[in-house]
Amino acid sequence: MYYTYVPPNYGHRMPDRQNNQQQGVITVTGVGTVIVSPSIGRIQLVVSTMDDSLQTAQDENARRMNQVLDVLQQIGVPREQIETTSFSARPIYNYQDGSQTLQGYEVRNEITVVTENINEIGEIIDRATENGANEVVSIEFSVDNPENFYIEALNFALSDAQRKAESLAEEVGAKLNPIPLKINEQTTSNGVGPAQVFKMASTPIEPGNQSVEAKVEVQYRI
Repeated sequence: MYYTYVPPNYGHRMPDRQNNQQQGVITVTGVGTVIVSPSIGRIQLVVSTMDDSLQTAQDENARRMNQVLDVLQQIGVPREQIETTSFSARPIYNYQDGSQTLQGYEVRNEITVVTENINEIGEIIDRATENGANEVVSIEFSVDNPENFYIEALNFALSDAQRKAESLAEEVGAKLNPIPLKINEQTTSNGVGPAQVFKMASTPIEPGNQSVEAKVEVQYRI
């Protein structure tokens, strides 16, 4: 008798050559940018006083700072938008020929003024410096809810990636599956954070525009 051996079928279909072939993949990078006008200004102002007497330097500093605070409220800056950033009182020494001589004391009081009216920054600086502030440390511009602008830039980046993939697929005569296989969000150098500029006290102050950029790497099947 002759027996023919047939391997058992466990429900697995033998893969055919066509199904076993790896499908093509296109990888592209999309970039999206949104130009934003700053909506928030932060001004760092300093009242610095010096005197041979620490008490006198502190009293003078307090008097001048109160003048600054009063004038800021007069031009419409609410007190809750003014924050004390730092305060220090220290001796000042003169070093010569290996010895030190006490020159006096410096009292330094720094405040940060926040305003949502960019156009009033110049007036804030001018009025503050006319009434006791003697240093403008920095002016920082930023936008309100920057994450909203980043989401918008991210959508632009995805659209840019799809346009690039469609162009490449057409170039090689392939059909693009518009549903991405993989999306990688990439960090950008400029990010979403506030742009910092440093200016001396003068008017007008021009904040300029900020760019919010998003970048994605996307894979498509063809």
